[in-house]
Amino acid sequence: MNLNKPLPVAARCALYAALLLALVTLCTRTQAQAPAPQLQSMLELSPTAPVTRLPAIKAWKLAQGTRVLFVENHNLAMFDLQISFAAGSNQDGDSPGLAATVLSLFNEGSALKDANALAEGFDRLGVALGNGISKEQSFFTLRSLSAPHIREPAMHLFTEMLARPGFTVEGQRRVKNELLTQLKKDHDDPHALARTLIYDELYPGQAVARSRYGTAESLERIDQAQLVNFYRRAYTAANAQIVIVGDLTLQQAQTLSRSLANALPAGPALTRPHAVAAPSTRGKTVHIEDEASHTLLMMAQNAVPTQHPDWAAIRAGNIMFSHILNGDLREDRSITYGVLSDIPNAQGPAPWVISLNTPSRYSQGALARIKALFAQYLEEGPSEIQLNDVKQHLLRALPQHTASNLEMRNELSIIGRFNQPLTFDYKNRQIQALTREQIKAAMNRHLRADGWVSVTVGPDVVQQPLPDPIAPQTVTAQSCMPANR
Repeated sequence: MNLNKPLPVAARCALYAALLLALVTLCTRTQAQAPAPQLQSMLELSPTAPVTRLPAIKAWKLAQGTRVLFVENHNLAMFDLQISFAAGSNQDGDSPGLAATVLSLFNEGSALKDANALAEGFDRLGVALGNGISKEQSFFTLRSLSAPHIREPAMHLFTEMLARPGFTVEGQRRVKNELLTQLKKDHDDPHALARTLIYDELYPGQAVARSRYGTAESLERIDQAQLVNFYRRAYTAANAQIVIVGDLTLQQAQTLSRSLANALPAGPALTRPHAVAAPSTRGKTVHIEDEASHTLLMMAQNAVPTQHPDWAAIRAGNIMFSHILNGDLREDRSITYGVLSDIPNAQGPAPWVISLNTPSRYSQGALARIKALFAQYLEEGPSEIQLNDVKQHLLRALPQHTASNLEMRNELSIIGRFNQPLTFDYKNRQIQALTREQIKAAMNRHLRADGWVSVTVGPDVVQQPLPDPIAPQTVTAQSCMPANR
């Protein structure tokens, strides 16, 4: 199979439809000046990127060391806030599950109000809250109306929750039971089980390979003193980043961020745990027997962290290879509903993970096919057509990153976390500047055709050859247009 082919049919149809609309608009505007216009072939036109005016990002650092990013947006009378701490499970030390336990205890009320009273206070104000934890950070989100009579009491409750956690004995019991339940669910979930095995193989002995929720034994050993000590170390203002988007002035955002930071514990930012270089891995496949109608296939190898100079090239390579896999396995052979391919944003180890569900009789054939396609991809690199399609797609998608407060909040959290330039198009501009030769070279520097650690979860059945590819269809402008009504 030749990898240097255009994007799948559905993607090109959308592209051609957009081009046709642009062509009609152009002809309408120039009809008066051109008495006998001649239509150029639509396939010869080069799509142009929309002109997008990106919101300005303001940033400042508080006296405590907290970095704050802010975008002023008055489209809605609301604001969104996220405060993140370098307090992920990689800070657990010898007590796996410690960070997750502390994070969950914030849901159990403050030192002044129990969980019900705190929840009722937020509900009366119409405030939406959220929190979460990953390997590298914990975070809390708040969405509220921006009117002072709502914003001020909402921030008062939010600050109380973060600055004066209860850590009651009853709360600890409930949280540990919840984490034990989550561990049991992960043990029965094929995706969680496969991911755990892959991380164990790629990063043996490292904190990143451990479950965020610890183990039943480690959770039992965590005591009150450990919880309080972790909170005082990890939830300091210096260890925090604040992102604010919405209907506030710069002065209001500065006041809000300062009040929040002032209430947090004092202390230095935590140092990031030292990450051992991922060992060189050769292809390894593990099968887990499971009574299911389909087989989960998951495969991964170590990539590069987000701050790495080759990150943009590897990211672009991932996008294009994902299109290749979906074109071959989903569109041409119809053996899966879709292939997921992703590299997480991370300061430490960042695996490239590919996963799909397929009929069990094709699991080994699908695994071999992906490896063969990847080997060919490393050898040939992307084509100019593939790279241009990705660049145009990213340009058209750029407005989505600023379409709402939530989108901007999520982008700002990444910009701040990885100390990127204060613009929403930074990652986009990195990829726009890449050549196919640069992408091919970066892929071959960090990835190997035989470097995949693979896990299959499903029944052990007699394997069959993959179906032959469906004959390619000719894409025309007419085939992309809706039927006349």
